[in-house]
Amino acid sequence: MTVQGRPAAGMARAALMAIPVGVAAWAVIFAWQPINFWVLMTVGVGGLGALAVRIRGPFPFAEGARWSDLLLGAAASVLLYAVFAAGRAGADRLLPFAASQVSAVYTLRTQAPAWFIVVVLALVIGPGEELFWRGLVQWGLVQRLGSGRGWGAAAILYGLVHIAALNAMLVLAAAVAGAFWGWLYLRIGRIAPVVVSHILWDLTVFLIFPFQ
Repeated sequence: MTVQGRPAAGMARAALMAIPVGVAAWAVIFAWQPINFWVLMTVGVGGLGALAVRIRGPFPFAEGARWSDLLLGAAASVLLYAVFAAGRAGADRLLPFAASQVSAVYTLRTQAPAWFIVVVLALVIGPGEELFWRGLVQWGLVQRLGSGRGWGAAAILYGLVHIAALNAMLVLAAAVAGAFWGWLYLRIGRIAPVVVSHILWDLTVFLIFPFQ
């Protein structure tokens, strides 16, 4: 079997070999953080997105995109926001540390002007995360393990890499969001609406209607 003229098995192996690169990037961004968080995210996630395209080729173009992907991505972001709104209400009652850990995430907004955060979320971070974690890592795991197990493994992995932030609420949020976006990619078969959903979700929870 070939994908875009290249053997799928070899590409899947390369995709799995790229996982440690993603883990290392998250460790630097969230744990070490030697420079500004948003600069690290822009450079690191941009590099991971480029790596995904280097390994799989221009797969977003091969999968195609439709104008309806804008509507689909917007609807998916609204649904995910509703899930998190309900989950936040429950977490506040059940987990005494939830509020402080959520607040800790929002302190990241103080490290850059709002306009800069909007630009990098929309043009680099949202697209780059989806290209790498869903378009490359999940794709490789699905090739190796099958649809269900590959999707589950990718969602768990996406949650676990956020352990570097030492924030249980962020780990849980990443696992839920990763499972949702991974399911959407698996279901639709195009990364475009997933990218739209991720961008709108990021902008909404960070700047428009934050959970604070």
